[in-house]
Amino acid sequence: MAIDQLKAFLSELQKNQKLLNAIRIAATANEIAEIAWEFGYQFSGDELKAASKENIAGLKIKKQDTSPSYSFGESGIDPNEEHYKSAN
Repeated sequence: MAIDQLKAFLSELQKNQKLLNAIRIAATANEIAEIAWEFGYQFSGDELKAASKENIAGLKIKKQDTSPSYSFGESGIDPNEEHYKSAN
């Protein structure tokens, strides 16, 4: 990977509000890499994640919990459902 590309991208983030806003809504490292590509920087999402382990100043990858969450109980029935209340 071209660490220089990533460092240049990080430097650009500090002065380019449009780029910063674009990556703020990105959910994955791959999405960030795609946005970076559009701005002329070439690295993959996997390379971005690998670089985050190298302690590069200004680079911090936050792992997001993307598992689905449901308000259902263990039975899979929402106790707030009208059908559930009338069945009991």
